[in-house]
Amino acid sequence: VLEGDAGEITDMQKKLLHEAFTSSERMVHLINDFLNISRLQTGKFVIDRRLTDISKLMHQEVDSLRTTAVSRDLKLQFSEPKTVPKLYVDEGKLRQVVMNFIDNAIFYSKPDTTIKVKLIVEDDIMTVTVKDTGIGVPASEQPHLFKKFFRASNARKQRPDGTGVGLYLAKRVITEHGGRIIFESTEGKGSMFGFELPMKKLGLAPADNADELDK
Repeated sequence: VLEGDAGEITDMQKKLLHEAFTSSERMVHLINDFLNISRLQTGKFVIDRRLTDISKLMHQEVDSLRTTAVSRDLKLQFSEPKTVPKLYVDEGKLRQVVMNFIDNAIFYSKPDTTIKVKLIVEDDIMTVTVKDTGIGVPASEQPHLFKKFFRASNARKQRPDGTGVGLYLAKRVITEHGGRIIFESTEGKGSMFGFELPMKKLGLAPADNADELDK
């Protein structure tokens, strides 16, 4: 409908449809977050690694949130190398991590600013970063940021409906892949959330490799 498949729609109708679509997507992600919390508590949290086109994954997640960014007077910028190896990762869970970082950046950024998403490949490490110029995180609260259900005080004021499980799950997902979370923040100036993945340890294939067999 958003693409006009059911007939021409006005800009206002398009905006309302997009907001409804975005809200439903967030609800799905929220349900998935709590399902994963439940799996962690019962020992059923499993990382299902399959050969994944990381570049394609990143483009899809950035594009899916671009309209939301524009609606909040933000620019969403994405950069990557010319060639990006495919990795054996849990695509669904990695998507949730990327979506969480970008979604947070959109909600906590000031209007008329740019959110910079980067995919970097250097030596044996693949790095993804999301940098904003938003509210940042108070220094005294940063050590607790990736704990389950924790939310920074200024984030609670700006977005009362948050759950405090997104960053906790992000760290767990990346750790289970043998990687690490990277994070920098200055209150009132912005934050950088990201992660590093060890490519050789995970298993990789050239960017133009068509072999999609599971590892």
